[in-house]
Amino acid sequence: MPQTIFLGWNRPLLASTAAWLKEHWLKDNSKSKPTWDLSQVDLVFPSRRAIDRMRERLQEEAVSAGVRPQLPRMVTVGDLPSRLYESRDTALDFEQTLAWARVLSSTAPEDLSALVATPPASDAADAWLELGGTMRRLHNSIAAEGLTYTDVLGLCDGKTETRRWQLFLRLMQQYQAELQSAGKTDPNEAELEAIRQRACRTNRSIVLVGTTDMSKLLVRMLNQVQSSVTALVAAPESEAHRFDRYGNLVSAQWQSHHLPYEPTHLIPAGEISDQTAAIVETLAEFGQSYRTDQITIGVTDESQVDPIENRCQLLNVETHRHLGHRVGQTAIGRLMHLVVTYLQRRTWRSLAALVRHADVTAFVSNRLSNESTSLRWLRQLDQLLSSAFPRSVDEPLPEKVPQSRIATEIRDVLDQWLQPLLASDPKPIRDWSVVVQGVLATLHGDVGQQLLLSSQAEDDSESVSDDATTSPDPQSLSRTHRALQAVFRLLNRFADLSPSLDEPVEGSVAMEMLASRIREVRWVDERMKSQVEILGWLDLALDDSPALVVCGLNHPFVPEAQSGDPFLPKKLRSTLHQSANQRRYARDVHAMQQLLSSRESVRFIVGAHSADGSPTPPSRLLSAASPEDSARLVCDVLTQPRPKIRIEPAQPKSASAQTPVDIERFYSPPPPEPGRTIQTLSVTAFSAYLACPYRFYLRHVLKLRPLDDSPLELAANQFGDLVHGALENFGESDFANETDPKHVEEALLAELHQFAAMYFGDNTSTTVKLQVRQAQRRLKTVALRQAERAAAGWKIHAVEASVDEKKVDEKGNPKKPTGILLDGEFTGLRGRFDRIDHHPETGRWAILDYKTHGYHPEKKHLKKQPDGSTQWVDLQLPLYRRFIPDLGIDASPDQVDLGYFNVAEKDTETQINLAEFSDSQFAAADELIHHCVREIRACHFEPNPEGVEFDDYEMMMNQRVFVPMDEEESFE
Repeated sequence: MPQTIFLGWNRPLLASTAAWLKEHWLKDNSKSKPTWDLSQVDLVFPSRRAIDRMRERLQEEAVSAGVRPQLPRMVTVGDLPSRLYESRDTALDFEQTLAWARVLSSTAPEDLSALVATPPASDAADAWLELGGTMRRLHNSIAAEGLTYTDVLGLCDGKTETRRWQLFLRLMQQYQAELQSAGKTDPNEAELEAIRQRACRTNRSIVLVGTTDMSKLLVRMLNQVQSSVTALVAAPESEAHRFDRYGNLVSAQWQSHHLPYEPTHLIPAGEISDQTAAIVETLAEFGQSYRTDQITIGVTDESQVDPIENRCQLLNVETHRHLGHRVGQTAIGRLMHLVVTYLQRRTWRSLAALVRHADVTAFVSNRLSNESTSLRWLRQLDQLLSSAFPRSVDEPLPEKVPQSRIATEIRDVLDQWLQPLLASDPKPIRDWSVVVQGVLATLHGDVGQQLLLSSQAEDDSESVSDDATTSPDPQSLSRTHRALQAVFRLLNRFADLSPSLDEPVEGSVAMEMLASRIREVRWVDERMKSQVEILGWLDLALDDSPALVVCGLNHPFVPEAQSGDPFLPKKLRSTLHQSANQRRYARDVHAMQQLLSSRESVRFIVGAHSADGSPTPPSRLLSAASPEDSARLVCDVLTQPRPKIRIEPAQPKSASAQTPVDIERFYSPPPPEPGRTIQTLSVTAFSAYLACPYRFYLRHVLKLRPLDDSPLELAANQFGDLVHGALENFGESDFANETDPKHVEEALLAELHQFAAMYFGDNTSTTVKLQVRQAQRRLKTVALRQAERAAAGWKIHAVEASVDEKKVDEKGNPKKPTGILLDGEFTGLRGRFDRIDHHPETGRWAILDYKTHGYHPEKKHLKKQPDGSTQWVDLQLPLYRRFIPDLGIDASPDQVDLGYFNVAEKDTETQINLAEFSDSQFAAADELIHHCVREIRACHFEPNPEGVEFDDYEMMMNQRVFVPMDEEESFE
C-alpha cells in the first residue's frame, strides 16, 4: 500500500523532503560514524531542475550532519515508467515518427481523408514526418489516460468518428508491425503490455516528491509495484481530502479553495517593458535583504524571458535561464533555416539572405579574391538584386550588369562549402547527420572542428586521440558555439537510427528534416552564484529560494487552458478536455498556495499585455479567494498604478572598461560637420535642397544613398530608366526621325527588348517581365506621338547631352566650365538632358525631359500657397534654361521650348507638354537658385520639421525614436 506523508506548505517542499529523508534514513551507529544510505531509494520529481536542487540540498544536509551520504537515484516522473518494467529496444521519438510517416505515406489518399483533407505529395518527406509527429503525439495522449485505440473506438458516436478510428486502429497495427520489423518497441505499448502482464515491479523504495499530476497510466503501473511507495505532499494533514493515495490532486476538491492573498503580493503593470521595469524594481527591493542566489524570477510564458534578460543586462544584473536556450533562437538555428531555404529554392534572394548570416559573411569574405579586407561584395550583391532582379542562381546573369562577376564568385564559394549537401545520391538520415556536422564544422573553422571532435568523444571516447577529446571550456564559448555543441550532440544520436526505419532521402530533404528537429534542441548554461535564476511556472513550486517575483499572472498563461484533440471522439474529447482543465487549475492553485505560504517575500506581476502585444486579462487564480477579496484584487490590478522607483545600473565588475548604458535615451543623427559642403551641384540637387536641407546633406554631401535588395519589382525610377534606355537608344538610331508610326514602334520595341535583355536577361523576376510588357504598351503610344512630331518637322538633335564643371572635354580640349559665378566664387553645375529637338524651318529648339507620369511641368515645379501665390519646389527646367549656351544652341531663350515628353500610364496623357512659365517666374527661380547656392556654401543644412513625402532616410529621421542630444530626460 502506498503511504502519503503531508509535510505542510509553510516550508519549501525540497527542504522538508531533505529533512524527512534525513530523519528516516540517517542511522546513528554508536560504535561508528553515522550512515546515510539512500542508494536503494528512487526519488521521483516533476522536473529535472528539482533533481539538481535536491542533490545540492542533500549534500548540504550531509555536511551539517557530518556524514558522507550514498545518494538516491533521482528521476523525473516521465522517466519512472521505464524503471518499472523490463524494456527492450524502445524506439526513440524520431524513430517513432519515422515509422508513423512510413505507414501514412503508404496509405491510399482516399483513406487518409479521415485524417487530413489533402495528403502531402509523395516526395514531401518533411510533411509526412510532421503528420507522423501528429499521430505520435495523439498516441501519447491516449496512452497517458491508460487507453488503447480499441478502447477509443468503442467510445465513438456516429459514422464519421467510427470510420476515422477504424482507420487509426489499422494504422496503429501497421505502425507496430513497422517497429517490430525494425527490432523496436513503442514505449507506450510496452507500458500497456507490462500492465496487462502484471509485469510492473521494482526492488527499490519509491519516494514521490511533489508529483501531484501523474498520468493514469503511471498510477496503474504503481498499483502493481510490491515495494514501498511513499508520496511526500506539500500540504498539512488537514488537507488530506484534496489528494489521493499517491499524492495526486483531487481536482474537484480544489475548485473552491481560497488562496491567502495579501495586497503586497500583486503588482499591476502595463505592456512588457513596464512589466520588466516592475521586475527590476522588485529585484532592487529584494536586494536590500537577500543575496543574489536567494532570489528567483519566475515566468509564466517563455516569450517573457528575453525582455527580462535584456532589461537586467542593461542594469548589469546577471541572470541565468534554467529554461535553457533553444537552438532555433540562436545564430545556428537561423543558419539552418537559411541553408534549407537556399538548398530548396536556389534563388539569388535566398543566397543573399544566407550570406547575410554573420558566420557565412566571414566565411565568404575569406575566400573571395581581392575582397577579404572589406565587405564591398555585399553591397555589390545588393546592387545586383536591386537592379537586375535575378532569380535562379543556376541561370546566367546579364553580362551588362557589372556586379555579375562577383555574384557568380560568391555563389561558387557557397556551393563549394555546401557541395556535400548538394550531392544527388540519396542517403539515410544517419549518414546525412554526419555530412551536416562536417558542413557546420567547416563553416566555423578551428572552433567548429574542435567542438565536433569533442562531441564525438563524448559518445565514443576511443574513437579519437586523447588530445583531440579535450572539450572547450563551456564558459569560454559564445552562445553560437554552445548551440553548435548541442547540435553536434543531437546529430551524433541520429547516427544510431534504426537502418530499417531510416529511408534514403536527398540532401535538401534531409537538411529540412534535421533542421526542424535541431530548432527545438535546448541547452542550459551552468549557473553561477552571481546570477539570478529565471524559472518557468512549473518549476516554481519546488523552488526553495526565500524571495520570488513572478512575471505574468495572467490568462492564458496561468492556468494554461488545454483544448481537446480534434481527432478524439466528441464524448471522450469533452471528458478529457474538462478533466485536463480542472487538473491544471487544481495544480496551479496548489502551486500558488505553496508560493504564497512558503516564501518570505513573493510578488506577482499582473500585466496588461503579453510580450507580443496581445491583451492579457488577470489570471483566473485571482478568483481563488472569497468573492469580496477576488473583486478587490481584480479592481486593484486593473485601476491602481504602481509606485515607480528610480533604478541606477549596478557598477560592472570591470568598470574602467565599460560605460554605463542609459536605457531610456536615444540620440538623433549627428549635425552636419562645419565647413563640409559640396562644390558641384547637379540639376536634381536643388529640388532635394528645397525639400529638406538636411536630407540633401545626407545624400549629396555624405553620399549616403538607400540600397534595398528586398523589392521584387522595378521602383518608379528604375521603370523610368527602362523607358529612358529604350528612348535614348532610339534617338541614336537610324529611325530617330522616322515618320511612319509602324516603323517607329518596331524600332522602339526593339530597343526596349535589347535594353531589357542587357540589364535583366531572361533570369529575372516575373514581375519585372510584366513591367517590361507595361513599358512596351506605353511605347506603342509614344511611337504615335513621335511619328506625329517628326512629320511636323521636328528633328532629334541630341540625346543624353551633358554639361558639367570640367575645364576640358573628353578629348582633352579646353572648354568653358558650366556653373554659377556668385559673390566672386564659382560653383560648378552639371546636368544631363534626355533629349534636344530642333525645327530647321522655324529655327526653334526644345529641351525635353522624359517622364513616366502624366503631370505638366507647372504641376511638378510650382506649389500653390494658401494665399494663392506659387512657390518653386523644383528648379530643373529653369536650370535647363541657363544651360542653353553651354549646349551649343545658338538661340535666345525665347526660341527654346522647355518641357516634358510624358510617357504616361494613360494613353491620353502620353504627349509633349511644354512649360509656360512667365518672365517673372523665371526671375524668381533665378533668385532662388542663387539663394540655394549661398545656403549650401554656408553649410546651412537644417532638417525640414515637416519632413518629406517620400523619405529615404525615415529610419534616421524618425522623431518617435530620436530626441535632441542636449535634451535632459530622467528615468523614473
